Amino acid sequence: MSTEIDINKLKAEIKNDKQRRLILFGIFATGLIGLYVLVHFSPHLTQEERKIVYRIPKYPHHIAELLNVINRYTENNQFYVLFAFIYLYVFMQSFAIPGPVFLSLLSGQLFGPIPAFLLVCLCATTGASLCYGLSYSLARGIVLNRFPNQIVNFNKKISQNRDNLFFYMLFLRFTPLIPNVSINVSGPIVGLPFKYFFFGTLFGLMPGNIIHIRTGLLIQELNDFSTSYQAILTLLGLSLIALLPTFFKKKLQELDEKGLNKSKKE
Repeated sequence: MSTEIDINKLKAEIKNDKQRRLILFGIFATGLIGLYVLVHFSPHLTQEERKIVYRIPKYPHHIAELLNVINRYTENNQFYVLFAFIYLYVFMQSFAIPGPVFLSLLSGQLFGPIPAFLLVCLCATTGASLCYGLSYSLARGIVLNRFPNQIVNFNKKISQNRDNLFFYMLFLRFTPLIPNVSINVSGPIVGLPFKYFFFGTLFGLMPGNIIHIRTGLLIQELNDFSTSYQAILTLLGLSLIALLPTFFKKKLQELDEKGLNKSKKE
């Protein structure tokens, strides 16, 4: 049986919301300043290379150019690049900033497939967990004001699957039914236990991480004139695999709604 959530009651329970928002803004601003310092004052980086680093990748050749700069830089500054990668990934994930996917694409070329997989899994789970914590402690007022309907719907689904939350979290991370950002910020508000959130995120994001890392390696190969047809076919295959959950999104939503209606009747 699902338990309804009262948004207005939750808003009324929040104390010192302005103070919480100021603290949240202060943490974000500090992280942003740290990111600027990390990139702007990085040693042995030319102005032309800095422009490439600052540019948001929009096309495959942008990613290839960025990889060339970072690969050259990594030869003599390996630990600096590793620290910068972790810092940027966790920062963006913590504050729900789009971009971690691009870092996942770069990671395979920078660190090798297996180290990249372990690193991306660690960064993605850590960033999502920090987002969960920030939402619960400092951003509840913001989330409740901006996403009231999403929270109500997510609460119904969590209540419906209260007996198998870990597997439901895996299901959500595998499929596009609910955006990952919504899960991160809404999870603590609807009472999703952190242990299920953490392990569901860690294991649920692994297939996507593998696809992103492998795709990044293939993009670098496609930039080479000697690219093989095998690389092109592999990239197309990975693209189709990544799109499979989207193709079946409507069917998955229907199954989810049937389960919710059944739960209400019971």
